[in-house]
Amino acid sequence: MRRRQDRRLSNLLVYAVLVQGISGVSVQAEPALVRGAVPSKVSDLLNAGATAARDLGARPPAWNWTGAAYRLGQVTPSPGEPVPAAAAPEPADEGDVLDEVSVTATRRPTRQRDTTATTYVVRKEDFRATGATALTDGLALVPGFQSVPSLGGVRINGIFLRGFDDSRFQVLRDGLLINRTSNGRSDLTSFQAEDLERVEVVTGGATLRYGNGAVGGVINLITETPKGPGKLTLGYEGGSYGFSRYRAKFGGGDDTFSYNFSYVGLAAFNTYPYSYTLPNQAVFYGPTVNPNATAPPAIRPAGYPNRRNSFLIGGAAAGDPGNNGNTDLYGFLKPDVGAPVEVKGVFNIGLANNDNYSAKLAFRPDPTNRITLQLFHQKRLFTQTGGSSLTSFSVCRGGPSGTQVVNPVLGGNQFFPVVPDNSAPGGARILPCDQQRYLVSSPSSTQASGPYPYNVSLDGQVFPTGNSYPFVEQATGAAPIAFQQINTSQIDVALRWDYDITPTTSLNSYVSYNSLKGNQFTPTPYFYNTNIQQALGTAVIPGPPGQRVAPAPGQPSFDNTRFEIQTALNTQISPGQNLSFGANFTEERSAQIRTGGTTFFDANIARYSFFLIDDISFGPELKANLGLRYTSNSAFGELVVPAAGVRYNLNSLISFRANWSQVFNAPNLTNLNVSTGATIANPNLKPETGVTYDVGFDLTPVRNVGLRFTYFNTYLNGAIESITFRNPDPNGQFPLLSQTQNLSSRLASGIEFTGDWQINDQFSARVSWTNTDARPYGLSDDASQSSFPYFYGYQDPNIPFNSVVFNLLYQNRGLLASLVGRYDGGKRRFNSLDLVPTWFTLDATVELPVTQNITLTGSVFNIFDTQYEFRDGNPASGTTFRVGTRLEI
Repeated sequence: MRRRQDRRLSNLLVYAVLVQGISGVSVQAEPALVRGAVPSKVSDLLNAGATAARDLGARPPAWNWTGAAYRLGQVTPSPGEPVPAAAAPEPADEGDVLDEVSVTATRRPTRQRDTTATTYVVRKEDFRATGATALTDGLALVPGFQSVPSLGGVRINGIFLRGFDDSRFQVLRDGLLINRTSNGRSDLTSFQAEDLERVEVVTGGATLRYGNGAVGGVINLITETPKGPGKLTLGYEGGSYGFSRYRAKFGGGDDTFSYNFSYVGLAAFNTYPYSYTLPNQAVFYGPTVNPNATAPPAIRPAGYPNRRNSFLIGGAAAGDPGNNGNTDLYGFLKPDVGAPVEVKGVFNIGLANNDNYSAKLAFRPDPTNRITLQLFHQKRLFTQTGGSSLTSFSVCRGGPSGTQVVNPVLGGNQFFPVVPDNSAPGGARILPCDQQRYLVSSPSSTQASGPYPYNVSLDGQVFPTGNSYPFVEQATGAAPIAFQQINTSQIDVALRWDYDITPTTSLNSYVSYNSLKGNQFTPTPYFYNTNIQQALGTAVIPGPPGQRVAPAPGQPSFDNTRFEIQTALNTQISPGQNLSFGANFTEERSAQIRTGGTTFFDANIARYSFFLIDDISFGPELKANLGLRYTSNSAFGELVVPAAGVRYNLNSLISFRANWSQVFNAPNLTNLNVSTGATIANPNLKPETGVTYDVGFDLTPVRNVGLRFTYFNTYLNGAIESITFRNPDPNGQFPLLSQTQNLSSRLASGIEFTGDWQINDQFSARVSWTNTDARPYGLSDDASQSSFPYFYGYQDPNIPFNSVVFNLLYQNRGLLASLVGRYDGGKRRFNSLDLVPTWFTLDATVELPVTQNITLTGSVFNIFDTQYEFRDGNPASGTTFRVGTRLEI
């Protein structure tokens, strides 16, 4: 130990200049702590129970923020305690960033320097510092994690971990899976941090330890196990655009019995104004100048007004000179691209209501047994849009083509520019589309969804063909879009038993039950301001003119359940070798109901898994692990997944790590069983399978600075996507059909970086940067896809190439002041080649103690009132605020 300490001190001397430049103190200064103090005896933590969910880094005593700051590394004693004498420097392997202990990477308490996995920790203090109201907001500090604003709990698709969406990474609560059984998605935007001690994120393939779906990694929500006298915490916050949050928590206990109860109620209307600019817009043909033209079938429903001259607006003499062929091209795309257009309005589909109840009881009847009971219940009401974009979209798109239709554009199966050409099929020639044209969403443009046969407002005002709000439907203000309101109720029950058979062998078991029920409906009517109903007919646009009566949803209710049981034997077969062998059984069920109460489908999947994992320590420098997982699934058969990892601690300054794993993601119950209308079920789907690896290094030049770099690469073959094709039955109700298939592959690679700097006792800083290249590739780039022929092999439009988040934090005797900056390098627009503009926002959060028990809280988000799209067509709010108070008794 003495030699290791001397080696550490020698390295510190070598980097003396760096020490003085970064920390501002000499190398003889006492050691600092990175992002909170680390216990002086890490061995105490390593001997803790395998499923312990305690904060493994004790916080320093509160400082007197009215007095002078102490020297770096000097801890202020609690009142009444003697001031300790100056101590010699701690051993080199204690106290820096690699001594943080986590449980997710190995399912037992393990220091970062002893595991190969790339693990990041977000503590409840970090959630407070970011002003987060949902987990996704606080997890922005984690490199590799991408999300959209939670808006207080609105479910908007767009949560990614290492380039894979939330159906391809796992979300756990104390190690137990809580993803939906129907589609594999998670509800991270709805979970609150009130009962959490910390969140641990393992980025990269974790299939070996956690099974199906852990392709991008796992996010483990670790709940508190409080100790000490019972403590009651109450809180309230109110803020912009109808935001309210109520909080209550009561917990305490000792080593024999502990308890924790919490409630969080949240409501957010999110009716905020927005403004952003699209680079250009679509241009459409107007009335024809040819009085003998016949409207093509795509825009010639029964009752097409006057059946010629595109509504006879102004007569042939006032028609569009570009529309001069024998085919009336009214409502079809011109090759021209229009000028930029400003999109503005009020975001009015962001309603969220959320009630969370949780309880945790931990009982240790004797030193060798520990029993934990956990209960969680959540009720939600939120809105969900019917498409990927909210206020704008790209109009060019592909679709089935070929000899079955004379002209796929005029047949309504593709949407590309055309020009009059009597020698071409149908009298019009299809042109390439440069994709740089957009349409502002509105009820009319959303309902028409193709050529746009409307050009008059309800009061008779004539406007340019095919254009939409704000140019067409100006009288509607912020025009709502087709959307649904969804009610859900989720219940999680888990019982754990941890039995220490011997000091080196334990049996860790759990049984859990998860239930998610819900129903959905579409508010009706909603309003538009064009003559689209007269053009398409009441069969397409039901209801009075200008008021669409929404039909009942095809899937009004659902009921999802999961039952899981697992047991694992963990034994230390030698001082440097830990062996884990376990078995897992999971059964998932989903029942979805059609309109009218008939069963949509009611199906289940059962999985058996066995895993064997060997974690080996060859000494302080070299660590390794390897293992196999065997899975048998009632829907697709059997899979064997290997994984391996290695870490080499060269010295106290730098450590190298590498991981390799095969991964898989099984088709979910919806993919396998949904069959309704134009959608065909596919019970023959196979799992998505692939390989992931990462390499990186951890750098600790001084004890108060930690830097981590990781390069990752994952590819997934047989990615499950939806394909559209022509109905082989010419007399079928639907001309086009869709089905999920193992269609393509997906690649995600990039760089993760995070840096932590404990500047002094009060100030700390954290920065994370993620560079991600995530794209689909493979044989699905064909004429049957809406992306044809442009977009396979291009960046996923939900993920920026670069994102940066930084946090500057000041804490001193209950006072907290924090700045959070977020930079987004710009995402690709859907079905387009240009990018959403880059954006930067700055948030500020303050907690001010006014008495020993009362703290005032406040946050201002987007201080500079940046108007931007957080994703193509999805507008973000400008400046918002929240204020509140917290009472602790």
